[in-house]
Amino acid sequence: MQCMISHESPLPRCALGHQANHIHDKRRAISGGGHNIECKCSHTGRHEQFEDALREWCRMQGVALPAAETARAPVVPLPEARQARKVPVDRGTITSLNAMQREAMRRALAGDFELADAMELLSKGRMRGGAMVNGRWHEYDLQFGIWIGGRLQAFAYGSEFDQDDDDSYTDTRLVLDLNGDTLFAAAPDDDYPDVPSQYLNGRTPVWAQTVVDSYNERLAAPQQQTFFSSEEAA
Repeated sequence: MQCMISHESPLPRCALGHQANHIHDKRRAISGGGHNIECKCSHTGRHEQFEDALREWCRMQGVALPAAETARAPVVPLPEARQARKVPVDRGTITSLNAMQREAMRRALAGDFELADAMELLSKGRMRGGAMVNGRWHEYDLQFGIWIGGRLQAFAYGSEFDQDDDDSYTDTRLVLDLNGDTLFAAAPDDDYPDVPSQYLNGRTPVWAQTVVDSYNERLAAPQQQTFFSSEEAA
C-alpha cells in the first residue's frame, strides 16, 4: 500500500520547478517497499529511510539538502480520500524548456528520438542506479543504455569496464527500466551474473555525448543561405 506523506515544510522542487511528493510504500523492502520522492518528471529509487531518499533527490536536482530539522519534521499520512481529490497547483513559478529540450521534443514528434534518448542517458538521475538485493541496498555506476524496439528502454549498471578492450568483461550487476523499476539484479557475491542476453549490449554515455556535441556544434556554426546569386545581384 502506498501513501503520500505531508511535511511541515515543502520538499525541494525539481530542476524544472515541479512540486516534489514524498511517497511511502509500506511493503517490505525486499518486496519493493520504502520511501521515494517524485514529481511529474523524475523520481528517486526506493529507500528504507526517508532521509536517504531526500539525499538522492537533492543530488539529482542539484539543490542543497534542507536543514536537519526540516528533513526530520513529523510526517502525517494523508487519508486515501484526500489523496484522490488533491490536485497539485503551482503558483508563482514559471518554468520553460531550454533550446536543446525543445529541439529534442520537435525531433521526437517527427519520429527521431536520438537527441531525446541521448539527453536521457546523460541526465544526472541516470548516472547511478540502486536496488535492494538480499535485503541490502546496492548502488552501481551507469554502463550503457539499452534499446528495445528502437527506443531507449532500460539502463545497465555495474563496475566500469574498458570499452577499447574487446576481451573486457562487462560486469553488469543491475538493470533498471525508465521508471527505475528493477528488471535484473545480481547478488553481490555472484562473480559471473547470468545477465539476460537482451541486457548485455547498448549505447554508452560516450555515444550520447557525441550526439549532444553534434547538436551544439551546429548551433555554433549556423549555415545561412543567400537570397540572391552573385549574377542576379550584379
